[in-house]
Amino acid sequence: MTEDFTTAKKSMQTELAVLRHIHATPKISRVELAELSGLSTAAITGIVNSLISLQLLVEDRGAAKGAGRKRVGLTMKSDLAYVAGIDLGTINLRICITDINGEVLASKTVPSEMSKGREDVLSRLFALVNEVIASANLDASLLRGIGIGFSGVIDVERGMVLSYPRPGQIEQWKNMPLRARMEQEFGVPVLLEDSVRTVAVMERFLGAGRDFSNFVYVDVGAGIGAAIFIGGCLYRGHGGSAGEFGHITVDEDGPLCCCGSSGCLEAVASGTTMIESMKFAIRRGVSTKITEMPGYNFDEITIELIAAAAQENDSLSYRILSEAASHIGAAAADLVNLLNPAAMVFGGAAFRAAPNLLIDRVQSTIRQRAMEKSVNDVQIKVSTLDGSAGARGAARLIAARLVEGIYFNMAGLSKPRRTPIRMDRKAG
Repeated sequence: MTEDFTTAKKSMQTELAVLRHIHATPKISRVELAELSGLSTAAITGIVNSLISLQLLVEDRGAAKGAGRKRVGLTMKSDLAYVAGIDLGTINLRICITDINGEVLASKTVPSEMSKGREDVLSRLFALVNEVIASANLDASLLRGIGIGFSGVIDVERGMVLSYPRPGQIEQWKNMPLRARMEQEFGVPVLLEDSVRTVAVMERFLGAGRDFSNFVYVDVGAGIGAAIFIGGCLYRGHGGSAGEFGHITVDEDGPLCCCGSSGCLEAVASGTTMIESMKFAIRRGVSTKITEMPGYNFDEITIELIAAAAQENDSLSYRILSEAASHIGAAAADLVNLLNPAAMVFGGAAFRAAPNLLIDRVQSTIRQRAMEKSVNDVQIKVSTLDGSAGARGAARLIAARLVEGIYFNMAGLSKPRRTPIRMDRKAG
């Protein structure tokens, strides 16, 4: 009896592992599954047939590419669960509703208006989630989970915002149980993650990082952050705080950072810093084409406007972007030396606005400062994802968390214990 139980348990674990592979790589073929899992094609065929009989999978006979016999792609049934993804950032609040496979059914982006205070932000967030659910033509009862990315210092395990180091907001969000507030409001499991990591998840899933097991994603927006993938998995560090790239000291005598230290990368090279540099120059009377551009408003200067002016050969805008890129490149060179990644992917609002100018300077600085062997190993890439990546990544993370429960529910079994989220994928 014990032997039968052990065999059955092992069989379920194998089926669940294969199901996770399929969720991580929709439209994967049986042959690819065998290569990825190390199981025989015969074993995979048996497992897939079992998962199909449990109504967990659908087949797509037009999924494979190339000439010759078409390989049948395997994907989880889209209606097994619907989730919400939220990216609560310094500037924008983005919300999306997706199915279990990450297909977006509805989305909305509004200004986050963090300056109005925590309770106002949360009130609008709750209302907007319900609004987007309705626009997706879903009953709220069909929502199975919520993933939320937050641009602050968080405790992933406890679902807490420890601090939000932005002027006027530090006390508002200090030790705030955001996951508990969301779970109380919506009655579904909630996952809280750093917003840069949620973007990086989408880079790993379908962006510039999809072919790499070991890479670093760097996000330059209102702030600067990074996410590290090692062996296909997010590296969070001992206490979950890995990736605070923006708080690497690049100038000991530099300006005060919002974290309380001086000379942090974020204090000299973030989108916020670039905007403030432009405003300071304009106040000092420095000549710039920005003041002549359509829609110019001193109080509403954006990184996109600075990038547009640089494209018009505005020397001040070009210099601001170039100096920021040099700082980013110098700090990135340290990461190249330290981690020896296969790739570094740069994204965020700044790189969406001025991809070529920034990446050229970043790459040249890395080549100047990093060790030759590490530089030759690394590929430098710019993200091609849009601003919705953070919300979609948050949705994908909570969907991955739900896979185990879905499997045991469809199999008519009780779920044993929570399994850590992994982002395993075959990598080149």
